Amino acid sequence: MVRKKQNYYQERPAASDEFRRHNQSRDLASSRIDQLAMLPLAEKKVLIRQLLQEIGTDVDQNDGDPTGNGDQTTISTVERRDVARHLFATGGDIHDHFIGAQVSKFAMACAGGSLKTVQNELQSVKSTAVQPFSKSEELRTLLETRETSMRLSPLLLIVSLGKNLFLPGAQPQFESITKLLLKNGASPVAKDVTGKTVAHYGAGGMATKMTLEVTDMCIRAAKSHHLFGKDVTLKGLKTEEMNGKVGIVGGFDPDSNRRAVYLTEDNKEVWIKVENIFLLDDTAKCQPYPLLTDIQDRLGSVSLHEIVMPSESQRAIVDETAKFLLKKHNTSIYTEDCDGCSPIQMVSGMGQVFGERAVSKLVMEAATKKGRETRKARKQEELTCANCNDCFNESNGGKLLVCSRCKAVRYCGRDCQVQHWKEHKMECVDLSSLSGNVTLGSPSEFDDGLCSMTQSLRGGSLGRNFREDAGYKKPRGTKFNEKFVIKCQGNADTSPILIYDQTRTCQFYLKPEKKGFKEILQTIRNEPAWQGRKSFMKASFEKSGVCTVYPEKAGVKSHYTW
Repeated sequence: MVRKKQNYYQERPAASDEFRRHNQSRDLASSRIDQLAMLPLAEKKVLIRQLLQEIGTDVDQNDGDPTGNGDQTTISTVERRDVARHLFATGGDIHDHFIGAQVSKFAMACAGGSLKTVQNELQSVKSTAVQPFSKSEELRTLLETRETSMRLSPLLLIVSLGKNLFLPGAQPQFESITKLLLKNGASPVAKDVTGKTVAHYGAGGMATKMTLEVTDMCIRAAKSHHLFGKDVTLKGLKTEEMNGKVGIVGGFDPDSNRRAVYLTEDNKEVWIKVENIFLLDDTAKCQPYPLLTDIQDRLGSVSLHEIVMPSESQRAIVDETAKFLLKKHNTSIYTEDCDGCSPIQMVSGMGQVFGERAVSKLVMEAATKKGRETRKARKQEELTCANCNDCFNESNGGKLLVCSRCKAVRYCGRDCQVQHWKEHKMECVDLSSLSGNVTLGSPSEFDDGLCSMTQSLRGGSLGRNFREDAGYKKPRGTKFNEKFVIKCQGNADTSPILIYDQTRTCQFYLKPEKKGFKEILQTIRNEPAWQGRKSFMKASFEKSGVCTVYPEKAGVKSHYTW
């Protein structure tokens, strides 16, 4: 009997429906944003406001916060995120505001690079303001007022519009203006209406030498911006009489990496190294900001997401930007956007086909470096008692004892194990449950198709023999029921786990609703060598196609470098 050839696209609609939904969403968002190009400014502002409301933005909150970030809630759906993405890409009505001079004189000067005008405007406000300037509402209004429908602060205007707009007869001095703004207290963590920071604008796919320099200054300023406007005391200074003095923190000087502190008793401003500034109230909730390049927008994205998969026009400039982000500032490669995708996942999957190879290489180098650092930390952790943190026990000849149940933590001896049991009990149960074998559920058709498409494109063809389930199988050269090593990547409850062997002939995604997902995810999270983001295990395939994973059978995991 001749078996009828299967038509995957008729009998398996899920994958094509998913692709169709994403394509339709992008096309609809693009067409709606394209409507803006032909409208006069007044009508354009009305339409942008309507679009912002449709994607879930509280525009009334934004109206009531003219000098702040406004509504920064996460944009919830794919369709809404596509609109926000296209709005950011086109710039909304930024250009129209400046062509029509519909912004403040100060904003125009910042975006046009007119240092003299910026200096004059600042001096005019400060001449009537009262110290400390970090408490001055007039100065805050000048430095932080959001302009255009995209709600850009003066610093954001420099990195967004500054590289394209020059005032007649002016010699642009953007770096000097940035220093002046930061020294006077401008916020380096300001966000636009879609949550974009200076890093998104200045260190993304359209970065220039100037915007990278401005972003670098803002990155350094952001590390201590949580102290701005706070009551502090000075400690550890060489000038003894300065220690113990109380003041209020002001702006940041990019040239010296110091913060201004207005000493209330002395009625003067001094510039102090950040390590000598301490909060007056130790109990005050004042956490440092994350690294500026790791701060996510309302789509969950960081600038590294953009340069991993650049457009054709961006490929020539992203290499230097990638070095800036990864080598100079150690930007995280594990930040997941709202779709559950991180830069490391992008270069591990389709990014190897469509991504910028130089950027992918830098991302993988960053992953290797992080792996070495954490393996070293893990080795040290394995030599430390979980209870008392001692690294050596003379009574046991220098050896630490392993918990016989979970085999995951170590102790100096029985006394430490008994003392630690109350804290370790629940963890021990979870770790022990992972010692058995895990049978996986078949991966989804959509994710299988993505993996096999990657393999087909590497081979240079995507023809009629394309199968959506090609990635879920034993590796080439491996027998049925024979164990082989797999790498499992993922750390989110709502995102798929990427599973593959060294040859990549076995490669598939395990989605959260599938059998075995929770067990594999818990094993990954318990792996300290890679911060709970990936782990190596062993697996085997039966003739029936069932895959079994053996979480504790991979041996010395630090030996694997692929």
